[in-house]
Amino acid sequence: MKFSHSLATAMAWSLPLLTTQLVSQPAMAESTDANASAEELSAVTVTGTRLPGDPSRAPLILDVIDRDDPALSTASSVEDVLSRQPGLHIDGSGRRNGQTLSLRGFDSNGVLVRLDGVRQDIGTGHLGAFYIDPWLIREVQIARGALSSLYGSNAMGGVVSFETVEATDLLQPGEQGGMRLSLGGTTGRDELGGAFSAFGRQDTANGRIDGLLSLGRRESGDIRRAGGQEAPEDAELDSLLLKGGWEPDDRNRIFAQWQRYDETATQPANPQQLGDEDDQRRRQVTSDNVQLGHRWRPADASEVTSRLSLSRQEIDESDANRTLERWGLQSDGYHRIEHGWLTQTLVLGAEVDRASQRPGGGASGFPDADIDTQALYFEDTLSAGRHLAEGGVGVFDLGLGARYDRYDAEGADGRSTEETQLSPKLRLSWRPAQGLMVYSGYAEAFRAPSLSELYADQRHFAGFCPAPGFCFPDNHWVPNPDLQPETSHTWESGFAWERGDWTLRASYFDTRADDFIDSEVDIAAGTTQAVNVQRARLWGFDARLAWEPEAWPEFRAIAGLSEVSGKDRDSGEPLGSETPLESTLGADLDLLDQALTLGWRGRFADSYERPDDEGNLPGYGLHDLQLAWRVTPAFSTSLRLSNLGDKVWYRPNGALGDGRSLFASFNLQW
Repeated sequence: MKFSHSLATAMAWSLPLLTTQLVSQPAMAESTDANASAEELSAVTVTGTRLPGDPSRAPLILDVIDRDDPALSTASSVEDVLSRQPGLHIDGSGRRNGQTLSLRGFDSNGVLVRLDGVRQDIGTGHLGAFYIDPWLIREVQIARGALSSLYGSNAMGGVVSFETVEATDLLQPGEQGGMRLSLGGTTGRDELGGAFSAFGRQDTANGRIDGLLSLGRRESGDIRRAGGQEAPEDAELDSLLLKGGWEPDDRNRIFAQWQRYDETATQPANPQQLGDEDDQRRRQVTSDNVQLGHRWRPADASEVTSRLSLSRQEIDESDANRTLERWGLQSDGYHRIEHGWLTQTLVLGAEVDRASQRPGGGASGFPDADIDTQALYFEDTLSAGRHLAEGGVGVFDLGLGARYDRYDAEGADGRSTEETQLSPKLRLSWRPAQGLMVYSGYAEAFRAPSLSELYADQRHFAGFCPAPGFCFPDNHWVPNPDLQPETSHTWESGFAWERGDWTLRASYFDTRADDFIDSEVDIAAGTTQAVNVQRARLWGFDARLAWEPEAWPEFRAIAGLSEVSGKDRDSGEPLGSETPLESTLGADLDLLDQALTLGWRGRFADSYERPDDEGNLPGYGLHDLQLAWRVTPAFSTSLRLSNLGDKVWYRPNGALGDGRSLFASFNLQW
């Protein structure tokens, strides 16, 4: 075993012991200030900080979608969940296994997707990376910014975290068990489906146990895009979630889970394109995520979570098969210490994982290869001072952090790649008064090359003859084991303000990105190779405004604004508006003693340059209407009518957006 493996594994298992030593410090034992600090740490874990706490004090732009939001409760795909988030775009033609995302100028390779804390990053051809049924999702957090200092590779534009539902999310106060039947569908993909869940918890002589079993099924047909165009498909999706936990005491929880996604679809070879009825193939995509873990809370302001995980994705077609299997061990935790006038919050963690690609049949661009990754990371936030109203100059928070990653990749022919990457972060925030924070910081991020980019050597596409007697040869991938990781350097500054009924958050970022990885195709030579080609600058802003009038508690309004622009730093040529000037507006009104909620969402974008430099794409305005109604304590329904005017619109990459569709879900719980 390599030394780096041993070091990271030792760190992963010794982290609980380190926390034990910190907890034993007298400063934490009886301090009244420590108790107050512990009360500030809410049960919500903020993606991007790995800390529970008040999201309004997180020094980043964070959006949260919970299971009561009609966008989630009626969704049939990840596009339905995320497509109205400002600055975030889901690319593809609506097929579940062809959906990828872009955020802050980075495509899906530069945005990390996590499912219950485990990395999801299979990359092959034109297939996507979202293999989860929305029936199973409890919450989605979208954290924007360079976050490699905590999450490692791919977290250059941000992190999107999906959390699955637990028994405690479904149990009503005083209940020990229950069942739930959900039925739903959407006209936009001619889909009907249902899910059945059984859940419960029980106090025993040896502690509390809880568990949940959920089974789902969806059947769908052709997908309707904007303007009435259709993406042909015939798909069946089966999903499973089995999870449970045991809490022998108030400080410990042992948990286990299995999440499965199994979709079989007849669709075009490239599911990201509209395609036609003559270009169809049968494709099965299965994804299994299994984990066993332990959560330990040795003190009110401390927590350590360790988990052993197995993630396996398989894409099976008639003439090709692709399998990615990932074993991982990770342990991370936080601890808050009071030093009198100074508060210190530590985040520590370690990860070890091994990913293996195994192609079968005529799979192309998916080489037989392995990659081992080890990482150690920490973040230390120091807080001191008093608010201006208390005679001080404000509360200052200084955050220092870094993550060390090492990856060792090897192809089937013995060619190997070894790289290390250090991702530091520095942040300073000032809170002059309650409800006001100003912050600024610097962070570095990276993306390790994929195994396909490093070692692919199969045929890319067949040769062709543009004229009689003149032909180009078959095109083959050429391995590039010397490929360097993409890197970025980001400055970001912003503020958070809360006063009375209003809250406002905004940030501006400026990113210098180096060594973008692109495919260099030489038609005459018959070769394709992944190369480091570009240095770019990306800049833009995000803003969120919310109004919840105390005099009218039944009403809520939100607004979001974002834009991302870029240019090539070598040529000075613009990269185009990576995300056009875009705003999201919404309002909700509660009626019938909050049993009925009516809502409206609007997304508006300015015109922007086509990615192929062939003119501009028009701006657009999209309107959604939604309803959530708890008819009785046992029966509820959600309805959503998206793209009310059936507006023809395009995403920044030129893909046709979704068309008018009615989403519905009905839930009966007993």
